[in-house]
Amino acid sequence: MLVISRKIGESVIIAGDIRITVVSLGGDKVSIGIDAPLDIKIMREELLETTLANQEASESPSDRTPANLAELMKYKSKK
Repeated sequence: MLVISRKIGESVIIAGDIRITVVSLGGDKVSIGIDAPLDIKIMREELLETTLANQEASESPSDRTPANLAELMKYKSKK
């Protein structure tokens, strides 16, 4: 990991066409601005992790299929 110190208004250029600029500092937060081509997908890390977890969960077979739920309801109604 490359660590660079920047002041408000200063930027870092990545791959010639992505500019990351420090916009403001406050307490323990840094606000950054990102200027990148439209075909570059930019996403917060925690949102990416949630998206990937949701995709993985939707691809996994579920034991809550309609047939299993119907059987469960039949079993509970007999009690």
